[in-house]
Amino acid sequence: MKKTGLFFMGLTAGAAAAAYFGYRKLDDEKAKKIVDNTKQTANSLKDRALDYAFYAMDSMDNAKESLQSKTSDATSKIKDVASKTNDNVVNKAQYYYDEGSTQFHKSANNLRSKAKNNEDNDNEDVVVDPDFLSKENEK
Repeated sequence: MKKTGLFFMGLTAGAAAAAYFGYRKLDDEKAKKIVDNTKQTANSLKDRALDYAFYAMDSMDNAKESLQSKTSDATSKIKDVASKTNDNVVNKAQYYYDEGSTQFHKSANNLRSKAKNNEDNDNEDVVVDPDFLSKENEK
């Protein structure tokens, strides 16, 4: 491998030397024409490289905008679903709280009214029957 590398290095150096001496042997008009063509080709390559760089930047900007748009859409959808779910949970919790509170108050009021009706019978204990509560809830 070392010999192959040296061979190609010598070949490149020889080709460069031949090109240099060939260029020096040309008359001024042909040399100027070669220099102008070389500069024109180099400028064309620079312009093409810049164009591709701008194309790449535009493509990246488009991809970035698309990704931001999709993520913002997904974020808003997730927030909407979370808000609806939260509202649903809060509404159900409030309903069950209100329902339980109402049942408790109904039962408490019923016991108070029975206690007032039974004031004459101080000797009797107040007994709360589970069947009685379920009958009251059915009304």
